[in-house]
Amino acid sequence: MSVINKIRNPLKELQVPFVLLLWILLSGFSKNIPEGSEVFAGNMPEDLTKLSLEQLMDIKVTSVSKKPEKAAQAAAAVFVITQEDIRRSGATHIAEVLRMVPGVEVARVDSNKWAVTIRGFNDLFARKLLVLIDGRSVYTGMFSGTFWDTQDTALEDIERIEVIRGPGATVWGVNAVNGVINIITKNAGKTQGALVSGGGGNLDQGFTTMRYGSKMGDQAHYRVYGKWFERDSFEDPNGVDSNDDWNALRGGFRVDWEVNDSDQLTFQGDVYDGNSNSRRFTVLAPGVSTIDLQKEDVRGGNVLARWTRKFSDQSDMKAQFFYNNEYRQGPVFGQNIHMFDLDIQHRLPIGERHDLVWGVDGRLMTDELKGSFALSFNPLSDTNYFVNGFIQDQITLIPDQIKFTVGTKLGYNSFSGWEVQPSGRLLWTPNDRHSLWASASRAVRTPSRFEDSSILNFNTAPGPVTFQVNGNPDLKSENLLAYELGYRVKATDKLFLDIATFFNVYNDLLTSEPVSVFPPVISSQSQNLMKGESWGVEAAATWDAFDFWRIKAAFSWFELDLFLEPGSQSFRSTLRNGNSPQFQANLRSRLDLPGGWEFDTAFNYV
Repeated sequence: MSVINKIRNPLKELQVPFVLLLWILLSGFSKNIPEGSEVFAGNMPEDLTKLSLEQLMDIKVTSVSKKPEKAAQAAAAVFVITQEDIRRSGATHIAEVLRMVPGVEVARVDSNKWAVTIRGFNDLFARKLLVLIDGRSVYTGMFSGTFWDTQDTALEDIERIEVIRGPGATVWGVNAVNGVINIITKNAGKTQGALVSGGGGNLDQGFTTMRYGSKMGDQAHYRVYGKWFERDSFEDPNGVDSNDDWNALRGGFRVDWEVNDSDQLTFQGDVYDGNSNSRRFTVLAPGVSTIDLQKEDVRGGNVLARWTRKFSDQSDMKAQFFYNNEYRQGPVFGQNIHMFDLDIQHRLPIGERHDLVWGVDGRLMTDELKGSFALSFNPLSDTNYFVNGFIQDQITLIPDQIKFTVGTKLGYNSFSGWEVQPSGRLLWTPNDRHSLWASASRAVRTPSRFEDSSILNFNTAPGPVTFQVNGNPDLKSENLLAYELGYRVKATDKLFLDIATFFNVYNDLLTSEPVSVFPPVISSQSQNLMKGESWGVEAAATWDAFDFWRIKAAFSWFELDLFLEPGSQSFRSTLRNGNSPQFQANLRSRLDLPGGWEFDTAFNYV
């Protein structure tokens, strides 16, 4: 249980009255200054701010089907975080913003690391979640996860965050297994003028964002931004400094050019540089280990170009290319990764009942690695690729009431070969207040470079025995069959409810199987010898108690059972069963006061 803005440790011993008192006292007043006037920058249109309940239901998302559709009528468990939600959350990092979403698990590992997942299997590198920024994948194929410390774009520039709970593999491809998080930033035309924001405290010792936007001729707009922060160390449960402080500096740009009535071009990019500290237990040689302070340097950048041609309100074509570089260097491990990605998609109606979307994409990843006795790779340099094609058709069975969406993704990758990921979704909207949906999907998570070719040495305690885990180039993809059911209702003009249930069946999950059990080195190898089942319920509610007071609530209940296949001798793999909370809930209150003042509070329970 935690109270926002900044209490990170569980407080389960607190009684409810005291918690409610803290909720009030630790929440702050703030004065709402229109974004365009923060530094006398002129007027700017508001983006998804101060929306009525009716307008919130009409927000359109693109992450479910790669085309615009109302979130309240999407055949998937979708949750939209608006810019207003971000600003009034008090969060200073994207990962912290995600705590408000039902079914999303956010764990703060230390001052500079987060573990984020959806519907189970949480880990520092949650392997079944795909994260995107403006359609650019930030999922790293090195460890099959996301480095959240480098996903730190300016929060003020985010228009919305679309969170899909459940598979999105039919349109997004491999690794969109348990969910998709798509962070969508504002068009440059909506960030004109200057903005400066900042703050500081005992942990967030100092942070600031500066941004400037302007026009380039009559048809183009641009913005540039810079962001810096310095964060102090956490303390361990015994009050000892964890020495995990970190700092970073980043900057970027975006240009949006309306070439004509049909064509639009977008160019954007980011660069960053930072370093962080941590105390780690490192194996130096068999039977020799140490606990010391380790520093990690990170830097990188990305550029993206996207062309959109609009043929009509129901038909368009998009082509997107991006390049991403990520460099990390610490005493145990170093990496320099280059990623090139090209994506083309086309939407076109066929008759009055079919809305077809199809596309192809390819990705090339090259890496150069540096290892140590604790973690090494063979080979130290490699190239991997993914090639995919997808097609999806939304069929109108009964106009304005029943729609059936069917599609599949077919792809080939250098880790596991051919993969097929189909899905079917049914939506029934009897009227503008109710919608009921159901889906069945298959998704896969391909092996990572780490699981394919790494050699990991570790000790469970200082002593003469070293445990070794070896990669396996013959691994298969982990796969999921997911069944979902959801219901949304505008119960009154002031109350909106969203409920989703799911049942997931996993096969070919990874285990660590013993190879040699004789000291001083006890070795094992990754195998696909585990299966599992998970199920749960997620709900979210929005209540406009008054015109000036909005209350949002969310909860999720989750169960996961993992089973070793016959022949497995693994003893470590089932430990992941306990990484996810069974129950989560949050309550947020937003109160608009006279004179532009705001009083916002949030309450989380895990």
